[in-house]
Amino acid sequence: MMSSSSGTYSGSNGHMCTYETCLLRTSLTVDNFGRRFLGCSRYKVGPKCLFFKWIDNPTCVRGNEAAHFVQQKMDLLQSELQLAHERERAATQVAAEATQMAEIAQDRAAKATERERKFRASSVQAKEIAVRALEQERKCRIALMLSWFFFILVMLFSCVSSSENVGMTKLSLPGGL
Repeated sequence: MMSSSSGTYSGSNGHMCTYETCLLRTSLTVDNFGRRFLGCSRYKVGPKCLFFKWIDNPTCVRGNEAAHFVQQKMDLLQSELQLAHERERAATQVAAEATQMAEIAQDRAAKATERERKFRASSVQAKEIAVRALEQERKCRIALMLSWFFFILVMLFSCVSSSENVGMTKLSLPGGL
């Protein structure tokens, strides 16, 4: 209801709207696309009046047809935007997973590098041990050869010494007779 003298409108629950307290809105419906209207400031909350007044003249039929296409285009753009957001979320998730996988690979590479370093260190130690073993083997061979050499010398001296004793005995026997 409107009280024409004060420019106020009475709504439900005693709420009162005026031209100053109403909100200027724009219609997005296909039939009245782009038309402006005044509406209750409590449009989305609490008790509100049913005040509604068009500010613009009705749109022409061609305008409504164009509005329909504009609305379709807006819907399409909204769908594309939503799809782009979903793709962005998926790409962000893939990037996060790729980052996580890269961190795991980097950790594994670091561990492999550490294993390789330890292997190289143990390989160096094994080579040092092998060199010491070869040196020890060489010393043992020399000792063995020297021991055989001295054995042979002892045997030769023993044979020479025993043949001299045998020869002296033979010599002394005929001369002592």
